[in-house]
Amino acid sequence: MTAAPTGRITVTGATGTLGTALVRELAGRGHRPLALVRPGRGGAVAGPADPVEADLGDGGPEAVRRLAGALNGTRALFLLTPFHPRQDLLQRTVIEAAAAAGVAHVVKLSALGADPDSPVLVHRQHGLAEQALADRCPGRTVLRPNAFTQNAAQWLGTIASRGAVLLPVGRARVSMVDVRDIASAAATLLTGPPGRGEVHELTGPRALGYAEAAEELTAASGREIRYLDVSEDEARRAMLGAGVPAWAAAARLQLYATYAAGEAETVTGTLRELTGRPPRPFGEFARSLAERIRALPAPGAAEAAR
Repeated sequence: MTAAPTGRITVTGATGTLGTALVRELAGRGHRPLALVRPGRGGAVAGPADPVEADLGDGGPEAVRRLAGALNGTRALFLLTPFHPRQDLLQRTVIEAAAAAGVAHVVKLSALGADPDSPVLVHRQHGLAEQALADRCPGRTVLRPNAFTQNAAQWLGTIASRGAVLLPVGRARVSMVDVRDIASAAATLLTGPPGRGEVHELTGPRALGYAEAAEELTAASGREIRYLDVSEDEARRAMLGAGVPAWAAAARLQLYATYAAGEAETVTGTLRELTGRPPRPFGEFARSLAERIRALPAPGAAEAAR
């Protein structure tokens, strides 16, 4: 009989949408993970986890030393860092700390399309971080999900103001994936034996057009919602007006261009293989978002007619 692995599971990014879902998934399997958070954010951890505060600082040797101390006793680490102009450097710091702390298995959240030579910032950052992980951590697994289904909540602003989803993606179809399914796959890997460098591409059950997504939201909420294909300039203005930093708006526009080029249509069966269940359809999340949509103020007649 194989002995149960010893040590704790640590989750980075535990206060975000995916991190919160993962903490809950692990708790449902009888685990109480450590939640690695920035200083002062320990109280933001939702669910049954023990917060550990650590500062990545400038990513130098002292930051690695501090973080390695915080990871002491960790056997499996979920690596997720926030959207950042140098996300690859943030992840490299965590990877160096994990190696120094002797973490047996690192499960990295990457992105579909990750490539260190990609002109797309997000894909390049994840590709570089994957390289660093391969160099430093023999026990590793990479998850490359497509766009999160839960990102549809970002459309609430223009649904309120324009009665529409506004994106510069033409007739793109995207196999959006629910973060709860990603969390389930990650929990399976974190609670199992260390990986050997496997890369898993995670998608939803089908590639969905944005007009179809708007129809699903309409059916769920009872409120008419359209999809409007807008120019990159209009999308950029909308993001900047909503407070999105210029670098982040530019990075999103790069991703949208890959969608328009058909690069996000891939559908895989990997989630079923890892979790034993089919991935959740977009309509399930649309129904969970319906109450928030119904609570939005109606767009002005002039705005709705634009």
